[in-house]
Amino acid sequence: MILFEEFEKMAGGNAPYRLLDSHPDGKHLTMQAKAHSSGRSAVWEKETRRLAWVPERAIALAWLKSGTHIAVLREANASPYEFAIYTWPETRLLQTCPVSPPPGWGEMLDLVISSQNDLALCHWIDQSEAGFEFIDISPQGVSHDAQAGYFLEGTNDVTRAVFSPEGHHWAFGYKMYEIWWAPDPEDIDTYDQPARGGEYPLGTLQIFQGKRPLPHTIPLIATLPAGWLPIDPDAEEVLSIADPVFLDEQHVQIRLPSGETQVHQVPVE
Repeated sequence: MILFEEFEKMAGGNAPYRLLDSHPDGKHLTMQAKAHSSGRSAVWEKETRRLAWVPERAIALAWLKSGTHIAVLREANASPYEFAIYTWPETRLLQTCPVSPPPGWGEMLDLVISSQNDLALCHWIDQSEAGFEFIDISPQGVSHDAQAGYFLEGTNDVTRAVFSPEGHHWAFGYKMYEIWWAPDPEDIDTYDQPARGGEYPLGTLQIFQGKRPLPHTIPLIATLPAGWLPIDPDAEEVLSIADPVFLDEQHVQIRLPSGETQVHQVPVE
């Protein structure tokens, strides 16, 4: 468990609140703090809890190539956003490219790098939409594949993306209703009413191979007894689906806000 309040604050007095990535050496963490003018992500030393590197205007960070490089998703001057790769720990700039969500949509939120270090996922959200923009990574450079982005309409309640151990697949989950257990999940006044019992469709687990979503999605369905009601309806674990975890190349585990843990097999095409 990370005690975020013990770490050095960023400019503006904001402490980190979310772990993004851990360096293979176990000595450094990339974390996010609340947004401010100079960025909201940085590298901290795990032992001293001091800031080690604060790249300008950084939104999210991720290590790659066994921790010898670090990727940065940041706000840019010439385009809405920029993806860059630096050496680590020298922080020498190697590659960069502009990246944008679909025109008129979204704010960049997160960055995840594939297990093979050849694909970056730039996660964006809007009021009721979300999606991923894809960055190709090669020895020749980095480039945004603007034609291949994934667009999800109807919700922005999306988990973090996660790659399989060998990088053949990646997955994320999404939830359609905040008060999912209520008799009428679209009525915010019913959040304190107990469940009637039975099966409750929460959303979907979507699995990809590279930039292509597999055609068969996995419904996420909670099963509740009649009278079930969360102790704290506002708790994060009640309102959100946990990030999925690949157990191996063919099986994904995910924890539902009902408290159930499910294991699903990667669909066969």
